[in-house]
Amino acid sequence: MPSDLPSLLPSIFVPLIGIAMPAVFIVLIGRFITATE
Repeated sequence: MPSDLPSLLPSIFVPLIGIAMPAVFIVLIGRFITATE
């Protein structure tokens, strides 16, 4: 394991979470809207 891995992980996870969370949120809202109609 490279020693710089702990400092490298945030630069990978932060953009991933920033993209994934809104995408999941939009999907859940879309399913909620279609389920209530």
